[in-house]
Amino acid sequence: MRRLVGLGAVALLVAGCGGGESASPADIAQAAKKTSNTGSFEADFGISGQGLSGSGSGVFDNGKNPAGQLNMTVDAGGGNRIPVDTVVTGDVFYMRSPAFARSIARDKQWIKLDLAKLARQRGVDLGGLLNASPTPNNALAYLAGTEDVEKVGSEKVGGSDTTHYQVRVDVSEAAKKARGSAQSSLQGVQASGVDKLPMDVWLDPNGYIRKVSYREHAGRQQAARVTMELHDFGSRVSIEPPPSDSVVDLTQLQGGQ
Repeated sequence: MRRLVGLGAVALLVAGCGGGESASPADIAQAAKKTSNTGSFEADFGISGQGLSGSGSGVFDNGKNPAGQLNMTVDAGGGNRIPVDTVVTGDVFYMRSPAFARSIARDKQWIKLDLAKLARQRGVDLGGLLNASPTPNNALAYLAGTEDVEKVGSEKVGGSDTTHYQVRVDVSEAAKKARGSAQSSLQGVQASGVDKLPMDVWLDPNGYIRKVSYREHAGRQQAARVTMELHDFGSRVSIEPPPSDSVVDLTQLQGGQ
């Protein structure tokens, strides 16, 4: 009988050590850093907001020269589904969509958005465009500013075991630690008056972020709910910007330099 009681006590001790404790803010930030440092990953997206919804997938290179390629289909209302292709190199976005056809020359296919240049121009609101082209790098950059964490429970994501957490992010702290286009985006969110951002995060046993869900506040437009699942970490990828003769710079359309 004593042996059974002892075994029961050991079982309770093991159970107490193995589950129920929430990850710390540092744990979430470290997981985001580890995920970013995998070199590359693929992502599946969903977005939803006022007058905007869509889904898509992409591949992202997080090496010395960060880049990404994303293909989405956006439902702008009335059953009108619009494809949007995005290539990101550093802090420059290239976007292609039939929705841009009236804004660019007939021999061009892509719009170029240099975030550093556009940030200096007044009256340029990138909210709608960037909401339609979310990137995992932005989501992971937010998590560097995690300050509160609450465990929700255990869930499957893409067939993998994960732990679901709700976190609160300090956008200012996250922006200080970000770089490139992610920093520009977070600074834009901060400038729009968003100081704290709630996010849902799914963390796998290997310490990788497998899923995130949050409201993207790029620009001053209505925020859109962004959900993305990450997978195929470390795959070999090759991402190149579109040919220069097929690109028109948005700063030129705006009359900027």
